[in-house]
Amino acid sequence: MNISLVLTKQCNLRCRYCFETHENVYMSEETALKAIDMAVSDGGNRVGVSFFGGEPLLCKPLIYRCVEYSRQFADVQFSWNMTTNGLLLDDEFLRFAVKEKIEIAMSHDGLMSRANRLYPGGKDCLAALDEKLRLLLTYRPGAFIMATATPDTAGTVFESLKHLIDLGVRRFNLAIDSRPEAGWDEESMDSLSGQLAMLGDLIFEKFSGGEDIYFNPFEEKILDITKDRPCHVCKLGMRKPYIDWDGNIYPCIQFGGVPAYRMGSVAEGVDLSLREAIYQSSLQKPTFCEDCAMKKRCVNDCACLNFQQCGDMAQVSGEQCAYQRILITRADEMARKMLETDEKHFMKRFISDTK
Repeated sequence: MNISLVLTKQCNLRCRYCFETHENVYMSEETALKAIDMAVSDGGNRVGVSFFGGEPLLCKPLIYRCVEYSRQFADVQFSWNMTTNGLLLDDEFLRFAVKEKIEIAMSHDGLMSRANRLYPGGKDCLAALDEKLRLLLTYRPGAFIMATATPDTAGTVFESLKHLIDLGVRRFNLAIDSRPEAGWDEESMDSLSGQLAMLGDLIFEKFSGGEDIYFNPFEEKILDITKDRPCHVCKLGMRKPYIDWDGNIYPCIQFGGVPAYRMGSVAEGVDLSLREAIYQSSLQKPTFCEDCAMKKRCVNDCACLNFQQCGDMAQVSGEQCAYQRILITRADEMARKMLETDEKHFMKRFISDTK
């Protein structure tokens, strides 16, 4: 079993697009260790634990304790990862992360951080983020970086992501502000599309020079074709339950705190019948997408995202539909140029390699 532990709702930033409540609540050691016990009791010899928040590094002692506690399960192989804004990273923790093989994904919007990633008082934290990113890459050169674009920053996406590349980032993602009130419209989506075309040109330029830059949204769209695989596979509630700070269990983070989707707790275990019912409900395909030529390469069946944006697992928002079309179009443009320029390198990267 893989589990996500929400160590706290609190955070040291107030990002403008964040959906978190910033409640001053923290997971207890008892709850965290019970969650690990529950994952181990599932019967497998592999357990994955994700530390999440809020900002999980506000709870460093609990992270240390969880890793220490896991050592008593000699026959179980643990894997660890966390998502952090990075501001509390330091040499001590990063040495620990390297030793314990904790994968760290850091949120950083590049230059867009000036507008959206703010301290509680309203000041931006770009300089501090850059400093921490450099530190992270010293210990983890392949660290995964996650950026978010809003309608107001759509026109600066290229320069923002180039900023990350210039700092040494080679693996990164871009999500769009998925709050229903975000305010995406045709103009901001067109701007985003143009920015991603420029990014594709830059990644192609690096590729032509023998350097690989992995922009996850493009990678996934290309691999869907070259590997002939489904774009999105999610066993909602089965693969990676979300355990809130209070020990209540939900199928994914987007369902956290919604009573109808509470599947149990670390104290009482998982309600297997409810979990199965939620999973079956998530298999409904959006009827809106039936005749779309791009549906096989789109995340239209992501129940979590659909629920967050539309309140319905089987409905797709117009914003997500537009973004997926942009990604597929721009990824294919980049892939075509790569294939025509260096077929051998393209084949090795997108067909032969297993990533």
